[in-house]
Amino acid sequence: MNPPPLVCVVDPDPAVRRRVAEVLGALGAQVEGYATAREFMARLPHAIPVCVIAEARLPDLPGLALLQELRARGLALPVILLAGDADVLAAVTAMRAGALDYIEKPFIDRALVAQVGPILELDGKQPH
Repeated sequence: MNPPPLVCVVDPDPAVRRRVAEVLGALGAQVEGYATAREFMARLPHAIPVCVIAEARLPDLPGLALLQELRARGLALPVILLAGDADVLAAVTAMRAGALDYIEKPFIDRALVAQVGPILELDGKQPH
């Protein structure tokens, strides 16, 4: 039996990390949470997630810079950025840089299910 697909959540707010873990755990994902981008990047060589969900305004490295760092390492992982406020320019910039989505935090449950659910289903069909 394959292990559950790994989703990594990078957000300084433990409540957001818990909520994402609850929502995606219900879909069968294993969720690991990190408070900072550097903490996540240190773990990255040991486990490659099927998706990364990150706060757009991380204290140590902006979410867009995290996305660009993943791409520079040759990782074309789906990345979803979360933001506490709607910033159309930031959302457009993130999407042009390759983000899968840019979600406003108060409305993350349905949006995460809509975006991550298909990724988890595809991963479940891939041999590990």
